[in-house]
Amino acid sequence: MKPLINTIDYYIPDETVDCFELDERKPEWHVRNSLPKTGVRFLHHSDKDETTLQMARKAAEKALKNISNSALPDTLIVCTQTPDNLLPHVSACLQHELGLPSSTKCFDISLGCSGFCYGLSTAYAYLAAEISQRVLFVTVDNYSKIINPDTNKAFLLFSDGACATIIDKPEILPVFQFGTDGSRCKSIICENTGISVTTGKDPEAPILPPDFQMDGYKVLQFTIKTIPPEIIKLAKSAKISLDDIDLFIFHQASRKVLEEIGKKLSIPEEKLIIDLEEVGNTTSSSIPIAMKRAEDRGILKRGDKILLFGFGIGLSWSGAIIEY
Repeated sequence: MKPLINTIDYYIPDETVDCFELDERKPEWHVRNSLPKTGVRFLHHSDKDETTLQMARKAAEKALKNISNSALPDTLIVCTQTPDNLLPHVSACLQHELGLPSSTKCFDISLGCSGFCYGLSTAYAYLAAEISQRVLFVTVDNYSKIINPDTNKAFLLFSDGACATIIDKPEILPVFQFGTDGSRCKSIICENTGISVTTGKDPEAPILPPDFQMDGYKVLQFTIKTIPPEIIKLAKSAKISLDDIDLFIFHQASRKVLEEIGKKLSIPEEKLIIDLEEVGNTTSSSIPIAMKRAEDRGILKRGDKILLFGFGIGLSWSGAIIEY
């Protein structure tokens, strides 16, 4: 039986930050007290010269390694909110880097932590409409370039990384769920980016570096209040109960967030994936990376019915129930 997801592979940079060591360098952050909440011990950061495109290529090449020329994807979607340039689109540059034919359909989507299921649904729509025969979907973000490591405690959560997912038209239809609360759009924001750096500004004024800001308390409250009911709606749309789900793989926001959602939905501990300690929060890549690592450990198996759910920047959310 052909599944929606054919292959997943990922790249995270070798350079790591051990939060235990960070605790010694920044005692005022009380890092050890934060660890039980974040669940993150090791952060992965790109080299200072490593680009978003380079990370995307490394993940994509791993996913395509065993794919024959006749079975290459005819569509390439990239999800990122840290492109190296406003234009051209990352997917166009990646198509060239990978040597995919000029007939390849390429476009980017700008989403963060909810990006994986949005991209999954877009890929599925192209496949169901027979616009595409196979899709390569790459999620990639380079957050260390936009978070100030000296003053911003969000530094304790986010890792850089990329994930590549090869998607085929499945025999069993997936079910999706989406939502947005744009009234909270400034709860997670990166200032001094895009054309805002020059719009209405003195042309002689220096351009400030990107400034990522997150209101952690507001985002936590939004997540705990909004996401559990949305997950229940998704299960109802699929005409199943949460008991029918073999594995729940949510955006790896933080240990506290995942445990709170699990508690509200009475998800058995063995069915809820929490995999932050060695990887960190890789935004749009966190769900597929958690899937791949769960499969490598023998926890996720082919044929499993899984519920995926992402939430964050926007503020937005997206979920899917699929047969793996």
